[in-house]
Amino acid sequence: MLSFKTITKLNIYSKVLRTPNTFYKSQFIIGDTFKRNFSTEQKPIDNDLNNKQKDNQYNNNNNNSNSSERDYNTDNKNKKGFSVTKSILILTAGAAIASYVYFKANGVEPKIGYLQRIPFRVTSNLWGKLASIEIPKSMRAPIYKTYSNLFGVIIDEAEKPIEEYPTMGDFFARRLKPTARPIDEKSDMVSPVDGTVIYHGKVDINNSLEQVKGLTYSLEQFLGPDEIAKLKGKNLYHIGLYLSPGDYHGIHSPIDWEIKNRYHFPGYLFPVAKVAVDNIPGLFAMNERVVLTGDWKYGFYSLTPVGASNVGTIVMDFDKDLSTNDQSHTYHQNDFFKKQYPSTIKSTRGSELAFFRMGSTVIMVFEVPENKQFNFNINPGQHVKLGESMGKLN
Repeated sequence: MLSFKTITKLNIYSKVLRTPNTFYKSQFIIGDTFKRNFSTEQKPIDNDLNNKQKDNQYNNNNNNSNSSERDYNTDNKNKKGFSVTKSILILTAGAAIASYVYFKANGVEPKIGYLQRIPFRVTSNLWGKLASIEIPKSMRAPIYKTYSNLFGVIIDEAEKPIEEYPTMGDFFARRLKPTARPIDEKSDMVSPVDGTVIYHGKVDINNSLEQVKGLTYSLEQFLGPDEIAKLKGKNLYHIGLYLSPGDYHGIHSPIDWEIKNRYHFPGYLFPVAKVAVDNIPGLFAMNERVVLTGDWKYGFYSLTPVGASNVGTIVMDFDKDLSTNDQSHTYHQNDFFKKQYPSTIKSTRGSELAFFRMGSTVIMVFEVPENKQFNFNINPGQHVKLGESMGKLN
């Protein structure tokens, strides 16, 4: 017979041998026979834990289902978005190709054809009206100073204090102090404006003017048929100057001369910034312009202010009949309004001729004697100021 002490030890060993999922159960029978049975017994089931596990599994299933649905919807949206974008790109490309073919078939340069569809005259007219709105006096200084900082305007050169310019248009067309632009009297020709040189050179044998390197335009189309007949066989030169929004917008006489005629070509109002000049053939012969023609001491002379988008308005104090940036005017090649002045208008070097209501371009075409050449002392891309020398005859 096992003693009480022995039975107690065996019970302790039995507890030590338990595992997390099973344990050995020892059964002791006190008597003649000792019997040990090994059996596996499950832990009691935790119902709360089981329910939580089921809930978690259900939630996970729901989350997976919702995630799948979201992914499906996202895929559909992406497919639809891609489909719409693809359709727009195809339609745009198709329209571009069709219009290119149409322009080519009708003998129109595609770049010009596209620009002709943009209502620059409408936007320029609208800009002109906005620039004519009177600004409250208290707001003029901050507005004009901000503009001046953006475009490099030297306010101190203005004839009047900036608060005395009631509209933006008046500020654009501000006059300068008399001493702001000294005139070079020794040079054969001075700059008529503050601006950047676009090009200069001799008019070629085909009466073509260089717009930029590689692009030319017709002198006849630019000046008109009435003047071109007088210029056959003449020794002609030309120069173009671009006025930026920050430049002084007055146009003055570059030489002493007599003005006889004015030709107003309504034309388009395409932009005349460098990117346009470099890419649009014949730009200056298509834009609205006012051609002044006459004579200087060496023969024929012309000075032409050329309009541009937002700069359709050209004002001449000696010619009040001139009306530019008019919505009723339409472009037809070689259509123009001619005015022959009853008596020639004498204009001296440095005297005021006209004003732009913003920036644009001025082009001069002039004659020199056959045995002479005009040597320019300025280069394309150089900025010049009114009254500075542009060259001499040799």
